[in-house]
Amino acid sequence: MSKKEDIIKTALNLFNLHSYGSVGVDRIILESGVAKMTFYKYFPSKEKLIEVCLERRNENIQAEILATLDKKREDDYLGRIKAIYLWYLDWFKSDDFNGCMFQKATVEILKQYPSVARPIEEYRQWLSQLSEDLFTKVKVAEPHVLASMFINILDGMTVYAKMSQDYLQIEQSWSYIERLVIMDQSNNVLPEAS
Repeated sequence: MSKKEDIIKTALNLFNLHSYGSVGVDRIILESGVAKMTFYKYFPSKEKLIEVCLERRNENIQAEILATLDKKREDDYLGRIKAIYLWYLDWFKSDDFNGCMFQKATVEILKQYPSVARPIEEYRQWLSQLSEDLFTKVKVAEPHVLASMFINILDGMTVYAKMSQDYLQIEQSWSYIERLVIMDQSNNVLPEAS
C-alpha cells in the first residue's frame, strides 16, 4: 500500500470513529506512520484530505451496494429496492458502523470546509438516481417522490441506528415501504377501455 493510501485509510478510520473536528492532522500523520512532509505532499490541507476521504467513502458504498444488487434478479425491481434497504440494515449491525460520514460532515464541518459539499452531493445524487430508476421500473405514479421518501427513511434510520440498537423496528419498517409501493402501483393502474 502506498503512503497516500496509508493516510487515506487511517483518516477514514479516525473520521469514522470520531468527529472531524477532534481528529487533527498530527494524529493522522502519527497513526499512518508517514512523515509530515509526505502528508502535505499529498494533502495540502485537512479540508482536501476530508474531501478525498468522502470521495473514497462514496466509491466504497457504491461498490458494496452494486455488488448487493448484482445478487438480485435484474427484473426484480422491488427486490432490488429492498436489497438497498437491507444493505443499510447490515451496515448498521456491523462493527464499522459509527453513523454516516456524509451526515457527520454536513453537520460538523460544511461551513468550515465548503469544498466537502461536492462529494456529499455526489453521493446523494448517485443514491437518488439509483432509487428513482428502480421506483420508475416498479411502475409507481411519481418515482421521484417515492425515491425521495425512501432516501429520507434511510437517512432517518441511519441517525436512529446510531442512537439505538433497536434494529427490529428498522427491520419492520420495510413492510410499510413495500405496502406504500404496492398501494401506489394499484392506484397507478389505468382502467381498461370498454
